[in-house]
Amino acid sequence: MTEWERHAGFDLSSKKALVIGFSNPAGAAIATSLAEAGAHVATASSTLDGDEVMNAKRASKAIKALGKQTFSQGWDVTLPVNIQVGLRQICKEFGCPDILIYNADFALTKPLLKTTDTEFSKVHQINLHGAFATARSYVRELKENSGKIIFVSNIFGSRGLSNMAAYSSAKAGISGLTASLSQELAPQVNVNCIASGWMDWTQGRGINSVEDNLLLRFIPSRRFGEASELSALAVLLSSEAANYITGQTFTIDGGVSTHL
Repeated sequence: MTEWERHAGFDLSSKKALVIGFSNPAGAAIATSLAEAGAHVATASSTLDGDEVMNAKRASKAIKALGKQTFSQGWDVTLPVNIQVGLRQICKEFGCPDILIYNADFALTKPLLKTTDTEFSKVHQINLHGAFATARSYVRELKENSGKIIFVSNIFGSRGLSNMAAYSSAKAGISGLTASLSQELAPQVNVNCIASGWMDWTQGRGINSVEDNLLLRFIPSRRFGEASELSALAVLLSSEAANYITGQTFTIDGGVSTHL
């Protein structure tokens, strides 16, 4: 049998990427997968929470072990100036990324009448405002070069769920941001979104048993998603093989979005 040869369009060896957001396993999985595909990858936390900052540094260490260039920072995406300064430093010391992945995620499960203005604002600042500010700073640094922006979001932006009004509205905004920027930035920048369903890190998912978990019986695939299943699509969308794909929100949820 002839050995399969990777098409040049899927090779990221000449690319540089920046992955933002390591509060969930998707950040590390995507960063590592991009490096395995050949890219040099910088990492940045979305908050200055100690655990997330360390997760970003651990991902950077794993990238270095793969023989790729890397650079790690601690960001607070609720502060646009922090994003701008951080990205400028990355461009100076690491190189301006060809690929930008925004995986910042902050969930809130709370009834409408009990959600405070401060809580609502924080959810939107991290999930939506930070995405907007990061894309804006990235395009400024990109100048005349081409690039790719990938937002990692959630199906709760299109599928309603009780007690998640703040989170769902922020994630819905990501889909709108994706669609709008894909028009405004074309043909220089491709903009896409990956919307995950219930993953094996989703809070409140319950036990991993189809027999004893009503939620798992509601998911057609009968299991929770894994970070590697998001990273595979992220690699594809980052590659030149996806140059004609833009403005799309891709759902990875085990089929739950089609479940009535």
